[in-house]
Amino acid sequence: MEKSVIKPLKILHWLGLSMLLCAVGIYFLSEMSQQVEGMVMIASLAGLGMVMMSPFPIALFLEWARKQSPD
Repeated sequence: MEKSVIKPLKILHWLGLSMLLCAVGIYFLSEMSQQVEGMVMIASLAGLGMVMMSPFPIALFLEWARKQSPD
C-alpha cells in the first residue's frame, strides 16, 4: 500500500473511533438512550464509527504482507 492510501485510512480510523466512543458515552452518561431518537442516534454513531474504523487494520496487514520477503 502506498503511504497516500494509509494516511486517509488512518484519519478515518480515528474519526470512527471517536464516533464509537461518543456513542458509548451518550449511551451510558445520558437519558437519550431511553427515547427513540436517542436510540437511532446512538446506533448510527456506533455503526458508522465501526464501519469507518474497519479498513485501516486490513490496509496495515496488506502493507506488512507486501514487505515480507518471499522464502
